Amino acid sequence: MRHVIVRLQTLGPGVIVVSDVVDSLGRLLAKAPMTLDEGLKKALLSRGVKEVFIEDRRLSDRVESEQAIHNEIESVRKRLSLLGAGETSFDVKAIVLNTIEQFYKNKQ
Repeated sequence: MRHVIVRLQTLGPGVIVVSDVVDSLGRLLAKAPMTLDEGLKKALLSRGVKEVFIEDRRLSDRVESEQAIHNEIESVRKRLSLLGAGETSFDVKAIVLNTIEQFYKNKQ
């Protein structure tokens, strides 16, 4: 799942908060993962918490992940093409691209 930051005010009960929630002084208010309920939401809002991280379940993991990987690799290819040409630049570009592709393959 992809984690996204959202405004706490917009969330309803039952949402899973996936990161610890701390106040402006760094004090732990709630330990992740936790299921949001109205009481917890009110308590966090009263302590000044405006945003939390949740799991984004709008898209299936597989489709989102494959598209994100494709987009990332294409973006890297474009950036690498902007690097100057030289004797070693091709080797470095190939190593970087291969490393990124291998990373994402292993992650799946």
